[in-house]
Amino acid sequence: MDLHIGLFSERLKRLLAGGEGTLPLPVAAKEHIQNLQTGIESISHSLQRDYQIKMAELLLQIEFGADITLSNLELILEETNYLVRESEKAIDTFIMNNIQQNGDQSCSKDLCDVLISLESKFIDIKQQLQQVQPSDNSSFSVWMGDLKNGLLRGQRDNMASLPDDAMEELLDQLIEGPSQLSVVAIIDSCGFSSTDFAAQAYNSNYVKSYFDCRAWVSFDFNRGIMLDNILEFVMPQSALRKIMHKDFEQRKTALHDYLRNKRYLIVFEDVISSDVWDYIGKALPDHQNGSRVLAMLTCSDEIFSLCRLENGEMIHLDSVPAGPLRAKYQERPLVFLYYGRNSLVENMRLTWRIQKWPLLFSIVELPQHLKLCCLYLSAFRDAFEIATKELYQLWIAEGFIPDNSEKTAEEYLEQLISRGFIKVKKRRAGGTIKTCYISFITRGMLVLVAEFVEFVNVVPSTLRADRSLEDFKRISVCRTVTNFDSWEHFDTYLHSFLHLTVERKHLSEDVFTLEYCNAICKWFKFLRLLDLGTIVLDEYPAGINPLLLLKYLVLNIPSLKHLPSSLCNLLSLHTLDMRWSYIHHTPDEIWKMNELRHLNFGSITLPAHPGKCCSSLENLNFISVLHPSSCTQDILGRLPSLQTFRVHENLSSYQSMLSNNLCPLLHLESLKLVDERTIALQPSSIVLPEYQFPPRLIELSLSNTELKYDPMPALEKLPHLRVLKLKKNSFFGRKLVCSSGGFPSLKVMHLKSMFWLEEWTMENDAMPKLESLIINPCAYLKILPEELWRIKSLTKLELWWPRFELRETLRKFEDREQYDIQIYPYGM
Repeated sequence: MDLHIGLFSERLKRLLAGGEGTLPLPVAAKEHIQNLQTGIESISHSLQRDYQIKMAELLLQIEFGADITLSNLELILEETNYLVRESEKAIDTFIMNNIQQNGDQSCSKDLCDVLISLESKFIDIKQQLQQVQPSDNSSFSVWMGDLKNGLLRGQRDNMASLPDDAMEELLDQLIEGPSQLSVVAIIDSCGFSSTDFAAQAYNSNYVKSYFDCRAWVSFDFNRGIMLDNILEFVMPQSALRKIMHKDFEQRKTALHDYLRNKRYLIVFEDVISSDVWDYIGKALPDHQNGSRVLAMLTCSDEIFSLCRLENGEMIHLDSVPAGPLRAKYQERPLVFLYYGRNSLVENMRLTWRIQKWPLLFSIVELPQHLKLCCLYLSAFRDAFEIATKELYQLWIAEGFIPDNSEKTAEEYLEQLISRGFIKVKKRRAGGTIKTCYISFITRGMLVLVAEFVEFVNVVPSTLRADRSLEDFKRISVCRTVTNFDSWEHFDTYLHSFLHLTVERKHLSEDVFTLEYCNAICKWFKFLRLLDLGTIVLDEYPAGINPLLLLKYLVLNIPSLKHLPSSLCNLLSLHTLDMRWSYIHHTPDEIWKMNELRHLNFGSITLPAHPGKCCSSLENLNFISVLHPSSCTQDILGRLPSLQTFRVHENLSSYQSMLSNNLCPLLHLESLKLVDERTIALQPSSIVLPEYQFPPRLIELSLSNTELKYDPMPALEKLPHLRVLKLKKNSFFGRKLVCSSGGFPSLKVMHLKSMFWLEEWTMENDAMPKLESLIINPCAYLKILPEELWRIKSLTKLELWWPRFELRETLRKFEDREQYDIQIYPYGM
């Protein structure tokens, strides 16, 4: 595929425009880089314009193996990608030397010599490409349609035959089966959605009335995530808050104790391994009351090899009958339900192909910019909850987003979601996506394609014989690597190293030492992205200091209190994420890092600007969390691009400074203020009417501010405010009043932990665009404002612990289609 040449062409454009954060290019070098970029862009456009079908055919070789060569195009692409790698090395070496020598022109001659040689080779490539017969790209959609129709015919010919009594049979297994805790496993079959089939049973009135509690979770190799998902389904929030900070074994015990004497149903989706029982089994008590586990098995023979029939014999996949098959797993009763037309062996082969090929076709059809973003997702584990903020920063640092804009990255994500590659996990109050994930099957195909085209190598992996580790520019470590020497098989000019193991490891555990991190930095000197967030360190690894090309850095050093001045020499950094560190002292040199866009700490204090030759952090658009002592007029005035801002600590002590200095942040859209006082029982002295908020503010969150007076008169005047969250202990009063015309743009309001709120009044035309309202709790609130029900846009209401009179009022509106009213805890 032409991913590498297109991506390199865009990098050269940024380099020429000064967008790589480097010193000015020498005139001679700039001319040769321009010539190289022109030639490469011409080849890239030709590949996309004239050889679309042939490029797709090369990608489809994944299914048939590496021995098939469809044309000379593959050889040309191999040569092109090799030259791109050599060009990248030359550019990286030049930039590194240029930075180290502070713009000394002597290093430009070597670059010019290399570029002249590469220019001539790319000219040869272009001439070779002209000898290849172009494909008729006007028929690309017809060609793809024929492939898809062939796949559909195969699916129809092997369609599962679902008996009329299949649902009755499943319900019988769940409800009428043995009293012992047992497992019912639905096997994936061609043309049959086990998820839809299981969901129909899960949502049936029979199941709802029979089981005391139910949970539906996706299989995850991270046992903690899977356990937490079950806990969130079955336990009330009040109980969850008491245990979620505890370790895995304590949480598992808590689930076991909560389910004691309850008849429960736990559904596991996309089960690919028997590990699910090893992880969670001991948390599920068996009180001989008919509790059940319902599992949907994907195409894997591992589970069958570990099960035995009731007579003790092994299960032979070629003789599994349609319908129920009774077996045992670790002495636990288990019933397989299979509805395929063919033998299970043949069904597993066909099912995997039918699941895989549409994904492959979808990847082929993606435009270039979405291919890059999509294949990059292979770096993450399946069902892993991906924070979109982090994903956007990764895409930007990799050069996938032309304008370096999170809004553009969000648009790309939405397009990938609409095409079915990504699923939304959580949304923010304002509706934007907070976290997402990819399914097991999707991730498997993305890994296959990403490694086939030498885009991302997922460690550990099994590479095809015709692929070399040295050809990869990106590594994602998803499982522990114990051999330091294994990195020597990769190219020292590696661009990205992402350590994304399942759980965070402290340096005293296993092999994760300071030496391990320094060894990575020593071997890969030209890294642009380095994520070591899953390795807990006790000190800053000095090996990072020479990585002058770094754009993205994630470190986990909870004990770090002083930011090293050497870190501030990484002048190309766009993203610095040390969210586990609470920095009390930051060197003046941080003001030299004018490429910074994203600064994420547990807490950080910025120094006063030293003046003289230091620049401002003019590109910084995200800070979390800044200590309020740094919110001086001079410091905030040097952050003109700030859009997202979070301030924690003792806000009361900095009332005057904070209330006056926020207003000049003209681009600020999201603000979170959390008052964390160090002295116990010290009252808050925040006076909200004194605050001058920025004019373009869209989202505002207040926590622990203990406001004594109604905050609404001060906040309702913000013309662009769409999301307001008054969270934990934000207001201690008993009455709220919203004036006519107030909150003209507000769409979402959260009122949380307002324990004493008794009365809320609204005048006509207040918050006319409100869509969602959450009040938690509302134990003393007697009634909701009558004017609230006149807001035509209001659709969602979520109320916790409402008193009896309020519940009775809500019943009048529950049956109206306009409203989605949720009352918690359930059953109130």
